Amino acid sequence: MSNRLREALGRGEFVVTVETIPGRGANEAAQLREIEEAERIYAGGRVHAISITDNPGGNPALLADAVAEELHEKGITTLLHFTCKDRNRNQMQSQLYALQRRGMENLLVMSGDYVQSGWGGRPRPVFDLDPIHTLQMIQDMNTGLTQATPRGDAREVPASFFPGAVVSPFKWTEGETVTQYLKLEKKIAGGARFVVSQLGYDARKMEELMAYLRARGYGTPVIANVYLLTAGAARYMSEGNVPGAYVGEGLLTTLRDEAKATDKGLGARCLRAAKMIAVARGLGYAGVHIGGTGLTSEIVGQVLDDAEEMQGRWREWAEEIAHGRPGGFYLYRQTDDGKDGTRALGAPLPSPPAEAPHDRRIFRGYGVSRFFHYWVLTKGKRGFRLLMRVMDRRERKKGPHRHHGLEHLGKTALYGCVDCGDCGLESAGYSCPMAQCPKCQRNGPCGGSKDGWCEVYPQERFCIHFKAYYRLRKHGELSKLDRCITPPNNWELFETSAWSNYTHGRDNAAHRQYLPPQGERARPGGRRGGDADGAKDKDGTQGPRQDAPQ
Repeated sequence: MSNRLREALGRGEFVVTVETIPGRGANEAAQLREIEEAERIYAGGRVHAISITDNPGGNPALLADAVAEELHEKGITTLLHFTCKDRNRNQMQSQLYALQRRGMENLLVMSGDYVQSGWGGRPRPVFDLDPIHTLQMIQDMNTGLTQATPRGDAREVPASFFPGAVVSPFKWTEGETVTQYLKLEKKIAGGARFVVSQLGYDARKMEELMAYLRARGYGTPVIANVYLLTAGAARYMSEGNVPGAYVGEGLLTTLRDEAKATDKGLGARCLRAAKMIAVARGLGYAGVHIGGTGLTSEIVGQVLDDAEEMQGRWREWAEEIAHGRPGGFYLYRQTDDGKDGTRALGAPLPSPPAEAPHDRRIFRGYGVSRFFHYWVLTKGKRGFRLLMRVMDRRERKKGPHRHHGLEHLGKTALYGCVDCGDCGLESAGYSCPMAQCPKCQRNGPCGGSKDGWCEVYPQERFCIHFKAYYRLRKHGELSKLDRCITPPNNWELFETSAWSNYTHGRDNAAHRQYLPPQGERARPGGRRGGDADGAKDKDGTQGPRQDAPQ
């Protein structure tokens, strides 16, 4: 079976994917209608893949794999959302084996929404791998995993997955915007073959994403998210119920007015979607990802027809699609030298002066952590040599699973330590990814934060990577944010001394994968890049230096 999406992107065609959302239940009438409509949409020949969500909103629904397999058997190319929630790495690998066996190649890898509801109460969240780790695992499966067997190493049959990643450009603070882009670079280094953006309604942010990738030398295809937004959905999103989605008061008011029309605003929604497609194409996006409730083949066809007719006026529509947050942060200035008297979106000029962090809690405990790390955990320092001798002596006497209560007590008081034994504090600006991030993100933020607040604990906890950005920027060390990929937690080290694991080279610090220099980073295989001159890692070794946008 041909892969319409993969082949079209390879030829440089402008691709179209349409999203379907499996609901609860197995054979409910609404569920069946959704699948049947997806078939009709694809049969029109203008859509390259049907995209299938995985438990959106963190609620249980029909397994995305089941819907994808049903469509796949009918010759329909699918784009399966492959989230990092609800299962550990072994179960994820088992799922990938099953998809490989069925010949289902297209995957959209993402963290996934935090779990909300389940039978008997909220289920225990499982975020064993982050999207970067998952992309790396998929890439390794594509080359053929090597597994140890009683008869020696055996190499598996290589897979042919076509994985993509997501990014949330519609962020309105400096700390969230820059860290989103830096994590995207790690996703591309990890093996992402294409990128799909989060939904948003600001052409300037759409241009910002493309300008950033071009400035960094990436040619990875980017697909714009075009969501047919109703007034009801907009109100729901504006209240923060959809992580990562932003709908401002101005757009919400417009949608409410449009809903008063006899068609309940359908015509206006379709027209707006067509304009966004025209803008995306004009800005150089590789395609669009169309979503929304109640999509039909007729609606999709009309939107695509209108978009083609409007293409020549895309700059005009870009001026109209300007529903960003007033006063929000942009990476590039907007100038007035655009063609035909319009403003140039995302001109490649430095951003205005960096914003100041707005809360002292961002820096709480950072000075102590930084002092201790420098004098005790930096290789070559006298304190480190002493710690290494003490850890070695204790380990030889009582082994790695010895009691380490004093170490754990201090880290619990400062960071809420869960005693994972594979400490990632330094990689996240001295916030614990395992205890202080509900999704255990070691390599950058998920897309769910809002104004710097954690998706799960809004107005209570800051996103740890938001804090890390301002902490490192204060000391001129932003290069630490994207110079390497921190491997996943090794649970074999659980409830062992993290200090001992560090001094003996067993923890993540000994296995980080350094990104190559910026000029080489966009090349194929970049994630395997070796050492280069630059900033020092936590163990004092040299890693490639890459300054983040400032």
